[in-house]
Amino acid sequence: MEKYLEITKVQLKHHAWQHLLVSILLLAASPLVLGISNLDAAQSAKVLETYVALTGIILFVPVFLPEQDRDLWDVIKAKYTNIMSVYLARILISLLFSALLTLAFLLVMKAGNCEIEPGKYYFGTMAEIIAFGGIGIFAYAVTDNLIVGYMIPLGYYVAGIMAGYQYMKKFYPFGMLTDYDTKYWILAAGLVLMGCGIMLFRRRRCLQLH
Repeated sequence: MEKYLEITKVQLKHHAWQHLLVSILLLAASPLVLGISNLDAAQSAKVLETYVALTGIILFVPVFLPEQDRDLWDVIKAKYTNIMSVYLARILISLLFSALLTLAFLLVMKAGNCEIEPGKYYFGTMAEIIAFGGIGIFAYAVTDNLIVGYMIPLGYYVAGIMAGYQYMKKFYPFGMLTDYDTKYWILAAGLVLMGCGIMLFRRRRCLQLH
């Protein structure tokens, strides 16, 4: 248990805080970009789906970034650490950060007299965050390239805007007020892709270092 706490501490100290800071700055800029006061239900949903959910890409995609450091990988191996547990700890950190940021943003919107359904909007936004994160993690694992890991979920985001529900159906990312079932579909897809990405990246690293 102690070694996992140590790895989590290192992740927080050297890596996770940077992505958290970028996410905070992104959300802090929202009043300048979109405005988050006196919004109706549709406007509130749009802000959450097209802006806040982008933190999923920022927080989740770099989960494998520390493995670019060969020395860190050697330390993990030397301590006989289950690398899957290391990845899980990092994902849980990202999930915690995204959950807290989304909650804080909803509270700010509520204080700004925005019309929202807290439970519905919170779950819907988190589902989209996890979907974006899962797509990015899988893309990163397949290509072993962080930039591609960022670009693929951004491509999915753009496709959602350009194509719309008519073409994307249950995997439409912005269905908060049109078809809420899409949130369950993209959540499931995000979790599956996240799991597959972790297993694929672990296999890739093990093959490279043996």
